[in-house]
Amino acid sequence: MRELAEIEAQLSSIMKTAGKAGKSVEVDLSGLTDFDTAGAWRIQKLLIDIKTSGAQPLVRGASEELRLLLEEVNRNSVGERPAARRQSEMSRLSSDAVAGIFTITSDALRLTGFLGLVTSTAVRAATRPWRFRWTSFVHHLEQSGLRAAPIIILICVLIGAVIMQQGIVQLRYFGAEALSVDLLGVLALREIAVLLTAIIVAGRSASSFTAEIGTMKMREEIDALRTLGIDPIETLVLPRMLALIVALPLLVFLADMACLVGGAVMAKIYLGYDWQVYAQRLNASLEIRHFFVGLVKAPFAALIIGLVGCLEGLSVEGSAESVGRRVTSAVVKAIFLVLVFDAAFAIFLSAAGY
Repeated sequence: MRELAEIEAQLSSIMKTAGKAGKSVEVDLSGLTDFDTAGAWRIQKLLIDIKTSGAQPLVRGASEELRLLLEEVNRNSVGERPAARRQSEMSRLSSDAVAGIFTITSDALRLTGFLGLVTSTAVRAATRPWRFRWTSFVHHLEQSGLRAAPIIILICVLIGAVIMQQGIVQLRYFGAEALSVDLLGVLALREIAVLLTAIIVAGRSASSFTAEIGTMKMREEIDALRTLGIDPIETLVLPRMLALIVALPLLVFLADMACLVGGAVMAKIYLGYDWQVYAQRLNASLEIRHFFVGLVKAPFAALIIGLVGCLEGLSVEGSAESVGRRVTSAVVKAIFLVLVFDAAFAIFLSAAGY
């Protein structure tokens, strides 16, 4: 390789003369004592250049070893690359659909198995409460609940104000703008508050759980816990999930109140309702079942978010790229499953008369 540049220059000058011969060019290899793949490749290229110039190369003096190496280099250098197979659009779409179905089925099976593992661990921890990590539970209760409260309250105040304002504008065409209070109350308590809270918590907590557990998995800290006889599910997963199950209903309650406060501001600006009139209108239009319909969804949404976040964290492989990929997957899957669950639950409760 070190001599290749100099050899290249010498052969280029020789080829100028060889190319003008137009007959045959003899390549004498008998003086070669040491050679490697790079040298054999340059000899093969020389023979090709001679043929390209219109002359016929004649090789002599090649040892058996060099001849075999030349044949191998020739076999691997002049072969044509196989043409890429072109798939039709229908074939590509069908293969993507099959792959998507396989991925969804695999994720559903993994999530179901992980739910069973967490449930069995929770039952075992209930029989031995002294083993439960209360410090970790309180820490994650603060991180997932208390620290998420400000952003949830702010967003729900804004969304409640927007729903009230748009309801007033649209219903005013029918002279029924007073019904916008009923609209906001039912929507906020049954759907909007729990959905917004679950989506925000999924973005915060699911990503946090995956990143924390995934980093531990990448650094082999989870393997170290198992070596020490410590159950990672009991130590890392259970406190996070129980903290989320406790925190989410409280956050949904705050979101309910924030949506109604935002609506009250718009009712004061657009309808001239004071706080007493607004509260009386809400009291006349709402029932306690609307509040509990939204609140009962919260623990199930928390369970979904915790399961997805922790499972994706435990699925991280030994690279930083895997952590990023799993964090993205955790957020997307958690939000998607929460929306699917909320839609199914809303339809079921409406059909049941709640």
